[in-house]
Amino acid sequence: MCGRYLLDTEIREIIKTYKILRIKVEEYKTGEIFPSTSAPIIFDSGQRTIAHAKWGFPFNFKKGLVINARSESIMNKPMFKDSFYTARCIVPANLYYEWKDEGKSRKIRYGIGVKDQSLISLGGIFKLSMDDSHSIKQLTFVIITTEAEEGIKNIHSRMPLIIRDNDIDAWLDKDADIKHVQRILKSKVNGEFFINRIDDNNSRGTDDEGYQQLKMF
Repeated sequence: MCGRYLLDTEIREIIKTYKILRIKVEEYKTGEIFPSTSAPIIFDSGQRTIAHAKWGFPFNFKKGLVINARSESIMNKPMFKDSFYTARCIVPANLYYEWKDEGKSRKIRYGIGVKDQSLISLGGIFKLSMDDSHSIKQLTFVIITTEAEEGIKNIHSRMPLIIRDNDIDAWLDKDADIKHVQRILKSKVNGEFFINRIDDNNSRGTDDEGYQQLKMF
């Protein structure tokens, strides 16, 4: 799963990199992005748009949030399939974090990114959801995960879908050929990963947080 990522790039650079025309984000809090918090996402609403969205789809009346969607089943799951066809987005990040289980209740955190890319485009979907008070609708998003590629499988079996630069236009276009979009779901990263071990004494990881990813996803 992908349970945390880093976004430490100024909003002006993100707007320039993704050629954004419609800006609904003046600023955001840089640093580590956690589930249930608000972060910038990029989507197409007639114009390429950047806006704040909350990370995590609510799961009916159960506690917790669904923060990831598996690429293998996203087109069939009722929670995800409508958004997959009509509301795909990019989640800009510098890198993502994953925890490697080293036994004896010890987990080591790693920062994982792509060499020679200061920004990576995580594939996501979004929708309008009710806020915690059930009175206001807000944008929410989840990050799509795929089977981990060679080089990082020894850390975790899953990784976020990383959209290649030449696939961004099709990914954001709700009218794109669905076969092309399906190919993007199965695409591999063009480039080598960089992997940084982070010795921050965080052996707990994300598995026991209140926003736990529901196992069925």
